[in-house]
Amino acid sequence: MMGFVAFVEKKRTSLLLLALFLVLFGSRAALLSYAANSTPFFDEWDGDAFLLLQPYLQGRLGIADLLAPYNEHRIVFTRLLVLSIFQASGYWDVVLQMIVNAILDSVTVVAVGYSLVRVLSGGLGVAAMIVCVTINAVPYAYDNVLLGFNTHFYLLISLSFASLWLMAGAAAWSARWVLGALAALGSYFCMASGALTLATVCALHLLQAVLGRRVGYREATGIAALAALTTVLLALIPHVEASDAFRAHSLGEYLSAFIQLLSWPANFALGMALYVPSAIFLVRTLADRPNSDDPRWINVGALVWVLGAIAALAEGRAQWPMQSRYVDILLIGSMINLVSALWLWTRRAAGKRSIVRRVALGVWMGLFVLSLIHPQRHVRDRIDERRAIAIAEAKNLRGYLATGDASFLGGAPALQIPYFDSGHLRYLLDTPEIRAALPPDLTGKPPPHPWVEAVKQTVLGSAPIWLGIGVLLLTLVVASATATTPPPPPLRQIPEGLSDELS
Repeated sequence: MMGFVAFVEKKRTSLLLLALFLVLFGSRAALLSYAANSTPFFDEWDGDAFLLLQPYLQGRLGIADLLAPYNEHRIVFTRLLVLSIFQASGYWDVVLQMIVNAILDSVTVVAVGYSLVRVLSGGLGVAAMIVCVTINAVPYAYDNVLLGFNTHFYLLISLSFASLWLMAGAAAWSARWVLGALAALGSYFCMASGALTLATVCALHLLQAVLGRRVGYREATGIAALAALTTVLLALIPHVEASDAFRAHSLGEYLSAFIQLLSWPANFALGMALYVPSAIFLVRTLADRPNSDDPRWINVGALVWVLGAIAALAEGRAQWPMQSRYVDILLIGSMINLVSALWLWTRRAAGKRSIVRRVALGVWMGLFVLSLIHPQRHVRDRIDERRAIAIAEAKNLRGYLATGDASFLGGAPALQIPYFDSGHLRYLLDTPEIRAALPPDLTGKPPPHPWVEAVKQTVLGSAPIWLGIGVLLLTLVVASATATTPPPPPLRQIPEGLSDELS
């Protein structure tokens, strides 16, 4: 019987994860169906066209080009994906890359949510999973969704959390530990802050060692190896003079940016209170001294990772910290905080302590919900603006490609051409290889592989279907869990004689 119950629970969990994936992917597909544009945008002209597709189509692309930095980052996996999509579509297909990104993002968010809520049990864990995915379904990070080039943001999160999942409880130098270290190393080839993934695991293992949960020579050498490799990766991050203007130039600028990022989604410093449950969770976990395979260690590692990413953003992008593209990372912090708050609520307390705990949770949840509402009010307007800009840019590019008239680029307002330097844009458009690789929507040529276009249209046009199936499965899972929840045990009846004595 217990085997059958475990089987049913496993099937229910699989359906829950599938339902949440479909809900999240459906929301991404709906946004792409509304606002995606085949015209490459800003970073894509340098990152894709100039540094990747041009040397590839000219037959001179080498490994050094794949490893070469883009700003401070080495976006190897993004470049490999661009080349793969170019082969599949037969042209520079940023929309297909957006779809791949949406799938990757949806899988990552669901997996991260699952890894975090394992510290909860029963219906509370299911509720936490649903909320974690729901807040990600709101397109706060619309910039990443609508820019195929930003694959590395999603891969950074997925590889970093894969490393945490594999290494948090693994013995040093075991196969699981080595695989996790490779995943962490891979995160460095997504973005420069991937160097902090190994630093996060190193810090986590040090905490476990201090608490006596990692002992022996193997563990000591494992921690030393992680620290050494972190140092090497940090030293390999290139210094880009053009990025100096965005950095923090004083302690005040750094702290201001750090507080803004830590306070998100609130737009005031009090929003830092959203991390109070996670801070208490950390203290309680360390006080309990759990075994290294306790699921709480993943939440601790996730908290350290998010704080490290925020610290890196505050230093490197202090002049403009609150960009939409960074919100995917900040949303992970919101997920951690929510799970921490619910975990604290489940801890045993009696009398006045229980009342205080419930009140504190209610106040925190109110702040959490109200904070999420604030940025949501502006999301639709910004998406509409981005959509209108992309339409204008495509129109000007078509005009230039059809006539060769430079006024379509040089005379257009800054945001009506898809790159800030019209001269460099003209150079790329006049390069035969790049012009031949442009999307058919811009050149008027038929698509090389019509079946790819049909698949894209079907996937994006079916957004309501993905959402509907996801919601239906989610309803079935919740209803099934509620129906199979055992009723509370009956109250023991007090013997009549004892009842008289008590009265």
